[in-house]
Amino acid sequence: MNNFVDIKDIDSNQLKKILTFSAELKAERNCISKGTKDFNKHLVNKIVALLFKKPSTRTRFSFEVGIFQMGGQTITVSSNEMQLSNFESMTDTARVLSQYLDMVVIRTDNHADLIDLTKYSNIPIINGLSNKSHPCQVLSDIFTFEEIKGSIKGKRVVWLGDLNNVCNSYIQASEKFNFDLIISAPSEFLSNEIKAILNCQYEMHPEKALKNADLIVTDSWYSMHHTRKERKLRQDILQNYKLTNDLVKISNYNCLVFHCMPIHRNNEIMSDVADNFFEIFLKQAENRLHVQKGIMKWCFS
Repeated sequence: MNNFVDIKDIDSNQLKKILTFSAELKAERNCISKGTKDFNKHLVNKIVALLFKKPSTRTRFSFEVGIFQMGGQTITVSSNEMQLSNFESMTDTARVLSQYLDMVVIRTDNHADLIDLTKYSNIPIINGLSNKSHPCQVLSDIFTFEEIKGSIKGKRVVWLGDLNNVCNSYIQASEKFNFDLIISAPSEFLSNEIKAILNCQYEMHPEKALKNADLIVTDSWYSMHHTRKERKLRQDILQNYKLTNDLVKISNYNCLVFHCMPIHRNNEIMSDVADNFFEIFLKQAENRLHVQKGIMKWCFS
């Protein structure tokens, strides 16, 4: 049994094994309908709970479809539907859920929930997103890059904009997959916590950071908890980090642009740039399904 909580906690060879599983599972589904179950049903007789303390589109749909295709069953629930909303502790909840379920995927605004679940459960726990990291997204991004361009090892990857949970997982992945990660963000966002994990290069000026980039990654400037006033402040601070066509042209020829969506057009990315790379964004979203299936298979391997 394996937990999938943070990329930094998983051996590089095991991460590559997950990508291999994902490629095999994707190939097996060539030319069959989405509602057809996999030939090898790796989750047959397994019940998986999707516990979402935050709203979701891509994470919920990709996990539910993936679990169905693998022969498993899902229970999808928000924390408001559980005694967590009445202040039952996550540690008590974890012990109870272990009696009913074979796996939990959690999407939470408190990374400590994941720690409690893994500590007090005897079933695999998957991080579907937390305020600290988003490992499913980043592993899917690496799968997508390598599917299109080949190995990411030694490539120049530039993170542009807000320093969020996805950025944290990119920082962890850069060490595991040996790519060069350059962070380009406002200096105001460089908290002591970010500095402590920043094992990559920092370049405040996007024009310098994007030179010779093989991959540009940007993300929404806002999270669901930000107030209107906070959004306006962040918009003002991040104006110079908006991804425009002029910035894309600084990078390598045929450089990829990634955005995990939802997109706020003409904020973190100009609408014409989003349109130019939207098919890539859709491939990222599609590969969430296959890579998360690879992760679930690995958890039981």
